[in-house]
Amino acid sequence: MNNLISAQEAFNAMLSGKNVMCRAIGEMLDFNDIDQFPATIFAKAGYEFCIKIEMISVAGIEFTKPLTLDEYQEGQEVFVINTYSPSICVVNFKTSALIEAINSGFVQRDAENAKLQLKALSKILGCELDNDLSVVRLGEEPKEPKKRTSRKKTEGPKSEITIVEQGPIDVVEDSLSEKITEEPKLTVVQGTIDDLYASFEYQIQQATTPEALVKIRSVFSANGTLSDKEHNDLNACFSEKLAELDPEQHTPKNDSGELSVVELRKLQQEAENMIYQERLNDLVARAKEANSPAEANALVKYTTQWTEEQRKPLMRAINVRLVELDELNKVESEPPSLIVQIKNAADLTELDALEIDVAGRHIDIQPKLMACVLKRRKELESMS
Repeated sequence: MNNLISAQEAFNAMLSGKNVMCRAIGEMLDFNDIDQFPATIFAKAGYEFCIKIEMISVAGIEFTKPLTLDEYQEGQEVFVINTYSPSICVVNFKTSALIEAINSGFVQRDAENAKLQLKALSKILGCELDNDLSVVRLGEEPKEPKKRTSRKKTEGPKSEITIVEQGPIDVVEDSLSEKITEEPKLTVVQGTIDDLYASFEYQIQQATTPEALVKIRSVFSANGTLSDKEHNDLNACFSEKLAELDPEQHTPKNDSGELSVVELRKLQQEAENMIYQERLNDLVARAKEANSPAEANALVKYTTQWTEEQRKPLMRAINVRLVELDELNKVESEPPSLIVQIKNAADLTELDALEIDVAGRHIDIQPKLMACVLKRRKELESMS
């Protein structure tokens, strides 16, 4: 099953975290992860993209995650799981019943995965469904309910059924019910999937130009009835025919000379780490030489784009410098000439004034200053 999107849509999807896949038209059978392609792939022609749909497993059966409401687009062909009469209903118009089915997880993007989901639900309940599950296409939704003429009380609403005479197929009873005045018109699909596959294969073989071949491919790629294996087989047939029609243009090319998305991201991360390390070394050096706490703290403004982890080395350097500046301020706060003034005091009156200054000094240095005062006092008293 393929959900082809444009290069711009693929790029936006990758940025939003979705798993984007890519392949070169006519050169690959399967889509590969976008990481396997160069970063310039979105700007190149000749490539197509899709979003890798998440797979889930129930009762040992693997199928794609059911369609969500935000994925659904008006007019999109979707496949609704009918549980009360095991079958798949193809719907391409929006109704309230369809919205409820999507919200309940009973809608798939293609018939193959819808069948797998229905089989898984039955298996987990202890039942086994055979492989012959019918696919019914709902007709166009009536735009306006038609007024009914009087009926007998025993007469109920009738469904208009159109049989397309293309081959034998089992008619499926009932489909999704909806509370409307007139039920949707039903068209029972005739023929088999094998006939559809053979038709596409024949068209590919009969194509005479690459342009015509590409048009055929766009048709079967958008078809949700074919299985993944049938899509792959048709892609292989398409590649062989395209190489036959235009061998020079459509031979596989090696892009090994270009950087992949992963390599480009790695180089970008390395460059960012280098810039960060250079800036960090410069700021740490400036922090060690800061002459004031304000100068040291101002360095933080250069790290507004950093994470907390990136900022830690600089914060440690700033804290170390703040402690050093605090110690210097403590030493500088003591007048370096006080001891000299005490030793050179001319008389006891001057010494008494200096002794008062000692009381205002730091408690750790007071004993030393008082010792000088006592020594000078004895000297002055002995001189008088």
